[in-house]
Amino acid sequence: MSTALTVKDVVETVNGWAIEIRPNAIRRIKNSQSIRTLPVPDEVLRLGFLPYVRAIRDLGYSALFPELYAPTLDNDGGDRFYKDFMPLVQGSEMAGQDVWARFLHALRHGNADTLKQKHVSIEIIDDISGRLSRGETSVRYTNAAGLPLVRSALANYPTVTGHLEPQPLQLLPWVAKRQSPPWAGRSRSQRLADARSVRSERAKTRRKLD
Repeated sequence: MSTALTVKDVVETVNGWAIEIRPNAIRRIKNSQSIRTLPVPDEVLRLGFLPYVRAIRDLGYSALFPELYAPTLDNDGGDRFYKDFMPLVQGSEMAGQDVWARFLHALRHGNADTLKQKHVSIEIIDDISGRLSRGETSVRYTNAAGLPLVRSALANYPTVTGHLEPQPLQLLPWVAKRQSPPWAGRSRSQRLADARSVRSERAKTRRKLD
């Protein structure tokens, strides 16, 4: 999933900037079909994606979206995304619509359906989605769609952010300062240290009473 990307997954190719979907330090891949390379949409580049990637890389982060991960916790970035995103949805005009209960799944489904309605072949949609196509020809005798073909297919998807102007990059304060997220709380080692301190103080109190 997109929340589990690392800065190294964003690569420049002879066919433009792309994202490599592959196993990394924070994500596993379900099967070999899930490993694929997808183009970064031109609209995402226009809105300042590359300056963001460079800033996160220069700060020394591995995760592309470090606000979703805490170095002291073994947390799931997707779960963290929902915890941050869903309160915003519930307070918006989309509140109460069932499709938002599983936002990423709905986005994935909507993307596939939009391409299908634009007559993009199911095989290419499967390559984009990382699904195994049906049929011997698709599985045994053809390679996955290349970047130019995928980029052409994705051009059928409507641009809903065309009215937005690129803005100066502004990272979250704790990301810019390389601090733990506010939601991270104490690490396991910190909790153990606090527990030892409490036990030590109790032992001192008992000795004084004795």
